[in-house]
Amino acid sequence: MARAVLFDLDDTLFDHRRSARAALTEVHRIHGRGTDLDAFEREHTASLEVMHVEVLAGRMGLDEARRERFRRVFSALGITPGEADVDAAASAYRSGYMVARRALDGAAELLLALRPHARIGIVTNNLLEEQRDKLAYCGLAACVDELIASEDVGVSKPDRGIFDIALRRMGVTAADAVMVGDSWVNDIAGAVNAGIRAIWFNPDRKAAPAIPAGVPEIHALTPAADVLPLLLGPPSPADAGFGPPSPADAGFGETGGERTSS
Repeated sequence: MARAVLFDLDDTLFDHRRSARAALTEVHRIHGRGTDLDAFEREHTASLEVMHVEVLAGRMGLDEARRERFRRVFSALGITPGEADVDAAASAYRSGYMVARRALDGAAELLLALRPHARIGIVTNNLLEEQRDKLAYCGLAACVDELIASEDVGVSKPDRGIFDIALRRMGVTAADAVMVGDSWVNDIAGAVNAGIRAIWFNPDRKAAPAIPAGVPEIHALTPAADVLPLLLGPPSPADAGFGPPSPADAGFGETGGERTSS
């Protein structure tokens, strides 16, 4: 039975896609100038991925990256705004995103059901404080033992280094852990490469890549009673004497010294 369950955060427990869509809809209404909303969203998603790398590498601050995203979106759609319009769009997006934040359906219930059986960790390619704030805002923080953010530890998924750090912080071996995430490359292939059993969160029911083979998948976080056995796996003799986390373990552990969402 798994002694630690590692989750990706964005679009696995936290509904980044919905939050971003809500924020973009308002920005598009004011600044889209007759462009198609779906095209606006596609360009924003592409720019977000590029700027996310720059932020995590420390080459650009979050506020400037947000402005540059919208410069690129406007340029790709043939819009030529002034800097005041770029600033307004970036500010409106940030405000809209913060208001729209929410956990995915069933996330809180699943973590609560899981907590008596295993330690819970978050492994995320993002900024530490950004992700801490999301967990707190969505009411998930009290269920999380460790938050491992790439910005904090200096290595990103799918590099096995971030998974090794997670295992050390969780106090388990790879054989005693499972990783759940929506990104095949970052979460699934990365975890398997680190020797960790992986479960693909695939709400869109996409076709699974061929490698790694045999990865189980879930399409929703509900009902918790159905998902929990898959996460924990079958019991083993080594589970004897392993109990639930103590009350003192609740909340984030010491963190030391997937996409910049907002």
